[in-house]
Amino acid sequence: YADPPADVLEFFRTAADALATDNASAFLEKFDRNLPEYATLRTEVQSLLAAYDVGSTIEVVSDEGDNQKRSLELDWLLLTSEKAANHGASATRRRIVKCRIERRGKQWKITALEPIDFFKY
Repeated sequence: YADPPADVLEFFRTAADALATDNASAFLEKFDRNLPEYATLRTEVQSLLAAYDVGSTIEVVSDEGDNQKRSLELDWLLLTSEKAANHGASATRRRIVKCRIERRGKQWKITALEPIDFFKY
């Protein structure tokens, strides 16, 4: 596979950074609010970040599309550890996440993501 364009890689890098820096709003800004399960996603991400420190890495497995719309498969890794406890539970989640992104003005937005429950609290 050819590497995705630099702006697409940067888009997902900043999404992962938003999770790692506990910034739910910056992460959710990456999503089109018309995404069918946006309200569920927002609730789950906010709950997840309230309870856990999250590390996140995203690698592109497949990428198709053009400068306006792209369909990607992402190897997404989430490392979570409880905030409240010194030696709290930690967990690793890893899934192939399918998503579509579309340009909205100059910005990419995620317009479809599955499974949404990957971010379940």
